[in-house]
Amino acid sequence: MTITLNADYDVTLSTALLGYVGETNARPVSVEGMEIDGADRYVLTIDYGDGTVYEVDITGGQWTPTADILRSAQTVSCQICAKKLSGQEYILVKKSRIFRLRIGAAIGDTAIPSPDMAMDALDRIDAIGTQVAADRKAAETAAETATTMAENAKKSATAAEKSANTAVQAASRAETAKAAAETSATQADTARQGAETARAEAVTSQNNAKISAAQASTSAQQTTADKNITAGYAKTAKTCADSTAADKQAVQTLAEQVTVDKATVAENATKVAEDRTAAETAAQTAQAIADSLPDDYTTAVGKIAENTAEIGRVKLTDKELQRRVNALFDMGNGVTHKFETDSETAYQKTVPTGAKLMSVKSIGGHSEVIDGEIVSAGTESIIEQGKNLFDYTDKTYHGANVSKVENGVIYTKQLLTTILNIPTIVGKKYTLSLKTKSTSTNQGILRWSLQKGKNTAYADDSSLIKKVVGTVANTEYQETVTFTATTDFVSLCGLMTMLYDVQLELGDTATDYSPFHQTGYPIPEAIRALTGYGWSAGNAKNYVDYENKKYVQCVSSVDLGTLDWEFNTTSAVGHHFYAPAKHLNFKYLGVFGTTVYNALCSKYRTVARSSNVFVDKTLTIDGVTVVSQIQVKDTAYPDATAFKQAMQGVILYYELEKPIVTDISTLIPDDFLRNMTVESGGSVTFKNSNDNYHIPVPSEEEYVVKLSEIGGSV
Repeated sequence: MTITLNADYDVTLSTALLGYVGETNARPVSVEGMEIDGADRYVLTIDYGDGTVYEVDITGGQWTPTADILRSAQTVSCQICAKKLSGQEYILVKKSRIFRLRIGAAIGDTAIPSPDMAMDALDRIDAIGTQVAADRKAAETAAETATTMAENAKKSATAAEKSANTAVQAASRAETAKAAAETSATQADTARQGAETARAEAVTSQNNAKISAAQASTSAQQTTADKNITAGYAKTAKTCADSTAADKQAVQTLAEQVTVDKATVAENATKVAEDRTAAETAAQTAQAIADSLPDDYTTAVGKIAENTAEIGRVKLTDKELQRRVNALFDMGNGVTHKFETDSETAYQKTVPTGAKLMSVKSIGGHSEVIDGEIVSAGTESIIEQGKNLFDYTDKTYHGANVSKVENGVIYTKQLLTTILNIPTIVGKKYTLSLKTKSTSTNQGILRWSLQKGKNTAYADDSSLIKKVVGTVANTEYQETVTFTATTDFVSLCGLMTMLYDVQLELGDTATDYSPFHQTGYPIPEAIRALTGYGWSAGNAKNYVDYENKKYVQCVSSVDLGTLDWEFNTTSAVGHHFYAPAKHLNFKYLGVFGTTVYNALCSKYRTVARSSNVFVDKTLTIDGVTVVSQIQVKDTAYPDATAFKQAMQGVILYYELEKPIVTDISTLIPDDFLRNMTVESGGSVTFKNSNDNYHIPVPSEEEYVVKLSEIGGSV
């Protein structure tokens, strides 16, 4: 391991692994760039977080951890300090930022084995049988074939190079391409191939591991890149099979490196396609060897391939897949839960995967012109709903074919009429899942069908979405169907005896059944009665800060019919009307060229004050002149009296120059909208006073998410 410091004493690590529990004098640590003028002693402090702090001398530039330092599997906080002797004590000259290193769990029950113990263990592995030894030889041949492939690929890319070192050079270049691999969507296929190769190489190395423990620990420094990589895979795979969650990141890091190595070689090679058959043969041979190994090794190596294939599918533009990669990384560092914030403007939001709890931080208002009128959306309640959109036990949705409902089971009359009318939204994609059971043994009869429309009996015509025939008595069937709704309802018909665990969810993937649930959180009337609640103008909005218990009013309004309008004409603008408006505490709209003006009027378009935009049927707020004023150009009115009369009831929403902040701590309880239980795949709806329009509102929520439910577990 190498720790490098730059001139600012910023730290760069070659690896975050300090060592394994119980290891002694096996993993040297080198420190480069720490020397500074005036310092004559350098120390590394290691803080375990429980009050235990070690300080080791690194003045010579190198130090090797001992068993007392590597005392437990965890992440430790470290810092490098440069000191000088002053009188009888050392004083600090300079220190690095705090960085974190990881101590992995011991390979055995207590500690890293000694070289002799490691040799004995590897001898026992080697003694699995002569057949395994023979397979090992076959795997070595396969590895040599793969190396030859890499050499051929390099030759195709650089015809002038014909030496046997081509593959080594390509692998070296692969290390520098790691960052590029993470952002390239075209490397997905290459990543999957890399995962298969990683599996083969790891298994080969595991069975060819008759080397000393010292050689294994330093194998990463060998000059032959292919031997270097395979030895590293074997050691990491063995560690991951038995280690704690803190070692899981090593598996992923290894898989990523394999992906980079293979992907870069593939980029530089035009002959890879010609050699693919040989590579597949090598992979099959190595797979046979893997199948002959003990389960613990096979499982660990299989996880490398699985995680690598998943990482290979990631596109950085895909938000959810990027969350999964980040979650895997954090889990490898011992993190189990994290906070995530959603600041999107929406009427309804989807609860992210892994979410367990939600706290609402703020909710803003939103105003817009609809059908010639300004409609404002003040949130009246927040509706939290699970992923299951349909309550099949609600009699409202039952058809003529329902006999009774007991303990969550619908018993039918075994007719071809409707059992359930399921409400849908046209254009949405749904997945419907259900369980059925029948007492009938007639294999030819219809079991169930899904039809378009409400109360639609079974028919094999254009209303049919799906039908399922055949049944075995007293046998449970679990069924799914994915469809895009073209009607407001679909009908579920069937001849089964009983029906249960019906789930309707958005998307094209069925998940485990979860009962329908919906919880409403009404906004207190005192909050909804606040001045300007639910208003906005352009980018300015009034919002409730639930986290800090404040109401922030950034938008006010004025009835234009209450202003003292006068008639004016200028050479630049022509005839227009103006009214003094300094008392309104408005914020000047800005200069010409601004794209969003924080003022909203149903009758006029708001613009900046400029001769080439201030045209008929426009309004501006002028903050430049000595007397601030609102100006309107409307050629339909002959004088100020007629214009003032026409402006009665015409409302202008505008941004305030100085927002008004109100303490609302006495209006809501301390735990209001805090730590609400949510379900992944469910939704949060901001139901507002004009709910017919489903107006989106700006809001900010904070989720507590469980990382293993985002990225999976190793």
